[in-house]
Amino acid sequence: MDKKNYSVSIVMATYNGAKYIRQQLDSILAQDYPIEEIIVQDDGSTDDTCAIVTEYAAKHPKIHLYINEVNKGFNMNFITAFQRAKTDLVCISDQDDIWFPEKIGEQVKAIGNNYAACCTDHYRDEVFVSQDKCSFRRNPQNTFESQIFTSHVPGHCLMVRTSFLQSIDNWDKHIPYDWWIVLNAHFHGGLTKAAKPLNWYRPYAESVATKHRAKYQKHAEHPTWQPYLLGWKDYRNLQKRELWQKLYTYLHEQTANNNEFALVHQITGLMTKRGCISMLKLCWLCMKHTDLVHGKKHPNRFMARLRGFFYPMIWAYSTTNFDY
Repeated sequence: MDKKNYSVSIVMATYNGAKYIRQQLDSILAQDYPIEEIIVQDDGSTDDTCAIVTEYAAKHPKIHLYINEVNKGFNMNFITAFQRAKTDLVCISDQDDIWFPEKIGEQVKAIGNNYAACCTDHYRDEVFVSQDKCSFRRNPQNTFESQIFTSHVPGHCLMVRTSFLQSIDNWDKHIPYDWWIVLNAHFHGGLTKAAKPLNWYRPYAESVATKHRAKYQKHAEHPTWQPYLLGWKDYRNLQKRELWQKLYTYLHEQTANNNEFALVHQITGLMTKRGCISMLKLCWLCMKHTDLVHGKKHPNRFMARLRGFFYPMIWAYSTTNFDY
């Protein structure tokens, strides 16, 4: 199929998003690439979210609102909403961001005919003035090796091939849906990137992500030396979790006998083993392949190697990915 003719759905999961959802819907409707349908699945909002979406749907028939009978939580709300898409591609949307007009078109071009998913850069300025006034740019790391430790690609940056998305039959409600998509994309064509900022992510205290971090983030928000000394304990505690063993055993088995994923296979194998020797081997591998594991080159090679060695601890110190 000619990629210019790909049909696209937007899947948005909502919950008490009345404050900002108009701006998000307006930015989606202003896209310069045609949208087949906008699927909004609400998780039992108690504010005016559904009323606003209904108002928009009356003017734009491509908008379809579905309301869950019981609250599923944001993770399962997205996962179940994905099954409603009937198009070639799905673009995932938060309820409170602002998309730039070229977002979908640029991602369609990047995903092409083979990739399973496409991510983008985005802006995270405290306040949105205009697209050309943004400056705080985030560039998600998209190597498989960097994705092992945590998800660098938030859902609002993802476009996913629908056939791949709906073929996933081993979702776990305790693993962030966007992390699971990104990890599995590497087994189904890969994850590519449109390396330009295509939306503005709204940082505010009431967002689901902010509330989640506030609830489960035990440590300082901007640590310095602490992960290097305290992250060892966090890493060992994470290894004791059943979800940890389930995730990394799965990745270890899926990457077996595949040279393309040899490093991922080595790393995940060590992550399922307890003990100081396995931990030191893991740290050495991360140091040796720091550009892949960290996902970007550090200008100071000594600091890059040092950070690479301690990367499992740095990540374990701050992650909340096992607290869903």
